[in-house]
Amino acid sequence: MSEPSFLAGRFPPHRVFSSWLGEARAADLLAYGVAAAALFVPTRLNHRGSGRLDAVVRQSRVLKDLGPFADSLRREALAMQAGLETAFDMAPAPAGDPQIEMVAHGDGAFYRPHVDTYAGDEYVPAGRRRLSMVYYLHRQPRCFAGGRLRLFDLGGEQSIDIEPTHDSLLVFPSSARHEVETIVCPGGTFADGRFAVNIWLCG
Repeated sequence: MSEPSFLAGRFPPHRVFSSWLGEARAADLLAYGVAAAALFVPTRLNHRGSGRLDAVVRQSRVLKDLGPFADSLRREALAMQAGLETAFDMAPAPAGDPQIEMVAHGDGAFYRPHVDTYAGDEYVPAGRRRLSMVYYLHRQPRCFAGGRLRLFDLGGEQSIDIEPTHDSLLVFPSSARHEVETIVCPGGTFADGRFAVNIWLCG
């Protein structure tokens, strides 16, 4: 970006796309996630190429296999990469294979401030995360409160909150610091939570 990274009040570029998949596909994808409830496992933090559980930093559940939806979502995300990198003033790089998962946040779930990039021992050519895409799904009307994504400014002093609106796609650079606000869904079933498909465009 052109702005110095130490300036507070200057936010990383980001875009929100409403109705990204459309009503029918969004419903099918949500139904797939709900039906796969037993296959979700606790999310882990990346640590030197492996995962570790840390309930102080992150609480949620993840599904790595998106079945018949995975390939089409990867293709549609890849088709957006070049245009987004241009819009975000990012230097072009050969595209790598997108990474994809579905994450479920129930009552009390959260993710403390973090960035999505890999560095050091975890870096592989064309495998570094460049763009983070978060596609939101939930029952309507919404059965939970909270769950907003908080995006921090480049100085780390201010933030903006983005609502997890059903069938909306949020995109921002993977180097941007952000967090997931705690979800409140007392007494709610698994299906009542906040679902998100995370797609990372790499290069």
